[in-house]
Amino acid sequence: MTQAAEAIRAVLAGSDELSDAQLLSSCGAAVARSAPSTSGTLVATGFLRASKAASDHPQGGVETVQCAFVAATDGIKARGKASVGDRTLVDGLDAVCNSLELSLFSGLDVKHALKMAATVARSAAEATAEMEPKVGRASWVPERAKGHPDAGCWMLAIALQAVAASLSTG
Repeated sequence: MTQAAEAIRAVLAGSDELSDAQLLSSCGAAVARSAPSTSGTLVATGFLRASKAASDHPQGGVETVQCAFVAATDGIKARGKASVGDRTLVDGLDAVCNSLELSLFSGLDVKHALKMAATVARSAAEATAEMEPKVGRASWVPERAKGHPDAGCWMLAIALQAVAASLSTG
């Protein structure tokens, strides 16, 4: 995921002229090229599905963000064959989607919606520490996973905290 993060950083550095959908697509393509692992493939799928949703909802705002996260979640679920409760990134994504839906109906702006989503993602990641892994690499040695949050779910929490922080200072 370090390689994926570096690829995303490079995309972001040259993203001034890109639409939201183009930015998400560029991030997905960069992750697919630079981190061709199972996790990299899942993250790339999420970005690419989010890109399609963002292009279908170009008005922006919380609705676009929520639609993009739902599309990403659906793509990752399908590709990774994971469901809520399996102790994967899907647990965090589902919590974020629910949070964004609540934000949409509450009339929050993007900045506050993403801040709330980041908090929810962290809570979801922490909750995975007590779950038994049912799919993915952690399922191979479930006794070693106990007490540790799912890495993909934790990655989501870190990424959303960074985004929320950048909106607060930007």
